[in-house]
Amino acid sequence: MKDKIVLYARKFRVYHRRIGCVFLIFFLIISVTGILLALKDVLHLKPEIVITDSPNDSTWISLKEIDSISKDYIYNKLELDTVIDRIDIRPTKGVAKVLFSNHFTELQIDVSSGKILSVSSRVDTIIEKIHDGSIIDYFITKSNISKITYSSLLSIGLIFMSISGVFLWYLPKKLKSRKQ
Repeated sequence: MKDKIVLYARKFRVYHRRIGCVFLIFFLIISVTGILLALKDVLHLKPEIVITDSPNDSTWISLKEIDSISKDYIYNKLELDTVIDRIDIRPTKGVAKVLFSNHFTELQIDVSSGKILSVSSRVDTIIEKIHDGSIIDYFITKSNISKITYSSLLSIGLIFMSISGVFLWYLPKKLKSRKQ
């Protein structure tokens, strides 16, 4: 029985070390970007919302106008792609945040006047894409396959590292208790 435990411990140690070496850089990337995402408000990694004077929803412009204003500005002033990913409405602040699919620009538009209040880059979105592996899809594949593969492999690797780590901690204790 002792020889079997020693054999298991050696195998776990070898596999734990090899898999750990392969995944180390990815675990570090996920850890660092996770910390940055957790602290994105404190570190000011996303644009502050500009609060307007008139968040009264009875005088709001339409979503079609917000769409048109943002596309016109992005195309004519910044010369960027105009495909919109989403429009977030902040009713209490009277602001619409327009985010684009093919770049990390955010426009903040006053929903009463249609005036562009802010133009900035979404650093937190870049960090999020690095964190979940979709940065590869963003630049290369334009699908979700890299994100799914990256997340799945790293999850399986982390599960294995956790289980093998427990065995590496437990098996020597078991051997020591059998000696006594």
